[in-house]
Amino acid sequence: MKKLRKQIKESFFNPIFHLLPILLFLVVDDFWGMNIAWKISFPVALILLVYVNFVYNRIFTWHLIFTLLFIVVSVISKLIVLIFKSVIIHDLGDELVIASFFLIFILFRKQIQKVFLRIISYLIPMTNNFEELYRVIWALFIVLTTYISTYVLVHTLVRAEKLYLLQLQYIYVGILTFLTIYEILRVQIIRSKLIREEWWPIVSIHGKIIGSIQHLTSLNDEKKYMHPVVRVLLVDKNMVLLKKCNSDDTQSPSMWDTSISNHVKMGETIEQCIDRSAKEKYALSNFKFMYLSNYTVESKNEKQYAFLFVSCLQTEYKLNPEVIEQTKWWTTKQIEDNLQDGIFSENFKIEFDLLSRSGLLENGKCECSCKLRDSIYSQSNGGMKYVEFNQN
Repeated sequence: MKKLRKQIKESFFNPIFHLLPILLFLVVDDFWGMNIAWKISFPVALILLVYVNFVYNRIFTWHLIFTLLFIVVSVISKLIVLIFKSVIIHDLGDELVIASFFLIFILFRKQIQKVFLRIISYLIPMTNNFEELYRVIWALFIVLTTYISTYVLVHTLVRAEKLYLLQLQYIYVGILTFLTIYEILRVQIIRSKLIREEWWPIVSIHGKIIGSIQHLTSLNDEKKYMHPVVRVLLVDKNMVLLKKCNSDDTQSPSMWDTSISNHVKMGETIEQCIDRSAKEKYALSNFKFMYLSNYTVESKNEKQYAFLFVSCLQTEYKLNPEVIEQTKWWTTKQIEDNLQDGIFSENFKIEFDLLSRSGLLENGKCECSCKLRDSIYSQSNGGMKYVEFNQN
């Protein structure tokens, strides 16, 4: 759960924290001048930079870009104040510079996003962070442009403009404050909801975790992400226990498939996933299994990095009708006779080939002296002999 919380925080980082030094600089400069604005906003920028480095270290580069942007904006604002002596330009220098940067970001959004994603290539959740940042920048751009145009209008048309301009500044600062508080609360609420949802790790072709995504988002995304899955073949000599997939199954509707299969959740180990699946689907506890192989396969909705295991079923199982409609023991001959008839899942076709070449299928009933059973107990007691995907 700790790893999941960290992953969600990194993939749903509050965009206001990127822009907080800039917003502070704006507000303080309007009321107390640029020198004090520097003295307050610059330490805040450094504190946030250190905070992100220790708490959200994987997105440190992403946040560093905005810290540098804050410094650039501050310097340009100072130069504008020194160059232009006009009252309007002087009072609105910060807003004009920041609004210009926001406009560039909005107009060249796709190009900037591509550059950012290349800089932070392993952080796939950054796509969500970019979308959130884009939304907040749009809102701030509207606030800034509205304030600038209203300020110029009041300064031009109203005689006693100082009082009106001061009131306008209070409204402007109030809107910025409200927007900041709203974004902080909004992100906290969304994070709480996301933690209660099911998240899947995203892995590379080598099985290393490089990100995470909410499972429904993944299945409905045009881009196919690769997720780790566990698959366990239940074998009794020359027979294999298969399950009938439900008609609404997203991968293999109404097909026969490996009896135990499931996606590994974020923060869950392979063994925990197998134990959870065996208990949920067949009410099996103290489940023993042996690693056979791993492979990758692509389906209609996703890519899978599959960890394949074998088990010699030693106790009666109780089918959970809410999860599985039907199971059946298939002999090797029955499987081979129907292998090309389109009734088996693509995963199982790969796994049956791996199982056949392993030499684990034998004739007759499974006795106490079964070699497969001995191998399973030996491996279970000695620890798994496969390369587990990296969860760090």
